[in-house]
Amino acid sequence: MEKDLFEPIKEYFSLLGYSCDGEVNDIDLYMQKDDESVAVELKQSIDFKAIRQAALRQKIVDTVYIGTFMPKNLRSRENREKIYLLKRLGIGLIVVSKRSNRAEIISEPVVSELSSFKVRNKKKKSALEKEFGKRKVRSNVGGVTGTKLMTGYREDALLVLDSLKELGGEASPKAIKAICEVEKTPNILRDNHYGWFVHVDKGLYALSDKGCEALKEYAESIKILRTNEAKN
Repeated sequence: MEKDLFEPIKEYFSLLGYSCDGEVNDIDLYMQKDDESVAVELKQSIDFKAIRQAALRQKIVDTVYIGTFMPKNLRSRENREKIYLLKRLGIGLIVVSKRSNRAEIISEPVVSELSSFKVRNKKKKSALEKEFGKRKVRSNVGGVTGTKLMTGYREDALLVLDSLKELGGEASPKAIKAICEVEKTPNILRDNHYGWFVHVDKGLYALSDKGCEALKEYAESIKILRTNEAKN
C-alpha cells in the first residue's frame, strides 16, 4: 500500500530537519525547510502516471521526488531506463525497503544534462551510425514486429548469395568474395546464419534450398544492392 511508504520517508526527511505533513493540497507528502519546499509522490511503481504527476508538481514546488518500494532488481534495464528519465526531468527517486522499512535516496532531484549520457554512450552511437550507413536497401517499416529486418548483415549475406548463384551455385569463398566484394564473405558462409549455404567440401560452398528461396524472396532487394554496387 502507498500509505506504507509515508512514515519511513517522512522520518527520513524529518531527521534532515524538514517539517513534514501529508495530503497538503493533494500532495502525498509535503515538507519545508527554510525557504525550500519539497513534495514526494507516493506510488506503488514508477509508471507514466507517476512521472506525469511528479512533473506537474514541479510547477509549484522547488524539489520533487517519487517515493516507491525498492524494486526487486534495481539494475534491470527497465528500472535503469526509468531512472534515466527521472534524471533528465530533475525528479528525485526515494525508495523504501520492505525488509528494513528504511528509506534511501536512489537518485537526487537534479537535472542531468543530456551531454553527460551521450559521452557514456559513444560506442552505441557509433554502432548506430555504422549500421545506418551500411544499409543500402532501406526497406524496413518502423513500428512492426515479427518481420525480417533488412540489416547491413543481411544485405551483405544477400550479395554473397547472389554472387554464389552467379558462379553456378557452387564456389569457394575467395571466388565469391571477388565478385561481391564483401569483406566478411568467409565468415558469412561459415556462420550460415540464415541457412542459405551448404558446406559441401573443404573450401567449397553451395546454395541450399533456403538459399534458392531467398533469391526469389529478396529479388527486388538484390537488384537494388547490385545497382548501388555498380554506382560505387
